[in-house]
Amino acid sequence: MTMNWLFSMRLAFVLLLLLSVWFALGVAMSEQDVYRQVLRSLNDLPMSKWIQSLATAPIVASWLAGLFGLMFLLGLNTALCSWRDLLPTWRHKRWRSPRIMMLPIHILTLLVFIFHGVDLVFIHGHDSVVLHQGERFNSGRYQIELVKVDYRNDVSQIIEDEAGFSPAGRITRRSVDVFDPRINNAYFEISNGEQKVSGHAGFLRPFNWGDLYITVTDFRVPYQQEAKGVQVKMLAVHNPLINYFFICYCLLLVSLLLQGLVFWRRSIKKGGRKC
Repeated sequence: MTMNWLFSMRLAFVLLLLLSVWFALGVAMSEQDVYRQVLRSLNDLPMSKWIQSLATAPIVASWLAGLFGLMFLLGLNTALCSWRDLLPTWRHKRWRSPRIMMLPIHILTLLVFIFHGVDLVFIHGHDSVVLHQGERFNSGRYQIELVKVDYRNDVSQIIEDEAGFSPAGRITRRSVDVFDPRINNAYFEISNGEQKVSGHAGFLRPFNWGDLYITVTDFRVPYQQEAKGVQVKMLAVHNPLINYFFICYCLLLVSLLLQGLVFWRRSIKKGGRKC
């Protein structure tokens, strides 16, 4: 039985389409409280400790199994296609080929997959915590203290009731009038035992020091804790691969732009010939 279907672009298209649908199902699933709590717990655990959480959530387990299966097939298809169809273009130095940038695009995509897999299985170097001003915690070799919260919108909108809900709602659904991420910041002091630095982070606006990235994921005032002020929920990521992630993503973007330029120039030339 021939295995040519594993090399085909049609398979890649079908897999990308299925992944889009699968991710959409995951987003819809995360809107349900029962599934959202399971997904959050998985996000805070290394992959080796997922089994206990997934044992009580078979639907989430099935969704993840399908996701990993589709990603594996897409990675395999990308590698095989690169080896059979794209590598000869570079080996024979066909620099004018319209597919000249497709091999770097495929290789960089595979590297992104590999880095994510290594991070998921072996590193998982992040901590999600909530802090009030003056509180601190340890994340790997770093000690992180929240020294100041600069919240300039109306604090009354983020005071939670007994059930954990606030008038502003979830941070991803707040309007700019209620919550403007550009003017609200948390200030941190970070030490690794040898050096100490200060900086600030905002909602999805990280502060970076070496392999440490700190980003704020929520501002809130918990129920009956108004006297303590605004509480900050934050994510601290210390991953030695993180800079390689950014390098690969930047190179991938450049490769895509160059490939687009190649196709654009060819379309202009063809158009010129017709005229």
